[in-house]
Amino acid sequence: MDYKSIIGHKIAIESLKKTVEKGNESHFYIFDGDEGLGKRTVARIFAKTLLCKEKNNEPCQICSSCRKFDSGNHPDFMEISPEKNLIKKGVIDQVIRSMAMAPFESEKKVLIIDEAHLMNKEGQNAFLKTLEEPPGYIHIIFVSSSVKNLLQTIRSRGQIVKFYPLSKEEVVKFLKDRKVDLDKAYFLSEFTKGSIGKAIHLCESEEFFQKREWVLELIDSLVKGEKWKVFATIDRFNENKDSIQDILEIFLFWFRDLILYKTLQDSDLIINSDKKILLREQSFLDFEKINDIIEKIVKTMEDVQTNVNFQLSIETMLFKIQEEF
Repeated sequence: MDYKSIIGHKIAIESLKKTVEKGNESHFYIFDGDEGLGKRTVARIFAKTLLCKEKNNEPCQICSSCRKFDSGNHPDFMEISPEKNLIKKGVIDQVIRSMAMAPFESEKKVLIIDEAHLMNKEGQNAFLKTLEEPPGYIHIIFVSSSVKNLLQTIRSRGQIVKFYPLSKEEVVKFLKDRKVDLDKAYFLSEFTKGSIGKAIHLCESEEFFQKREWVLELIDSLVKGEKWKVFATIDRFNENKDSIQDILEIFLFWFRDLILYKTLQDSDLIINSDKKILLREQSFLDFEKINDIIEKIVKTMEDVQTNVNFQLSIETMLFKIQEEF
């Protein structure tokens, strides 16, 4: 595992390399960016570099430290992840006690806390003393997709390393190299908004593409005036609450594409490029009505995030789509 395995993030990686070259590594980093961008992988490679016996700006891959790191047995490296969407104070207390002990093999100790914003306030506050007066050998890396949920007193002490979504071209190239069908690669590059982790997960998920087919079939039924479909399909929405945002985004991208198809037809901007026949069949709807549907989908996405009545929100959205056609 080294930086060559990372897709994109050249600015962040070069910045980390330069701090090592100059010997002015921070004791506390916050890796900030959306989910699935590769932040944790970069954090691990950076940790491996800091522990490497060769002391270069990249891990040498062959020293005992690098070998132990790759095998998951490095005594001076710790990584903490949430359990059930929470990092409890008890876990943090154990980590702090461990960090107070001198390194066993390397000159440094490195700690990664993944999704650090899921620490409760007590856990974050417990970290403050360590962050204010860190032992000289400690390097702590918080990885977070929601930095705003970290305490300001935490954020102010960290060196922020920002990670940005990959370009559409980078995601498409990566998926093509993995022998993913071109239409599917283009669809995923748009749908995942530059998240390479999510693109990898979805390209290997037959279930996701089955859901996509189900959503498009449902939309087509509503277009044809089959109002009974709203009631017949609501149980399926309830069964898929955990992936409801993905399902609603399939709806959203479809009606976005419908506008593009009506305007440009063969545009490369169309995400559902493998479904142009279906887009043509539904293109009789006028722009104003499509925009009304899009607004309703966006409102539904907001409602389900804020725990507004789930079933009522979905039913209202589906009836809105059916009424407009």
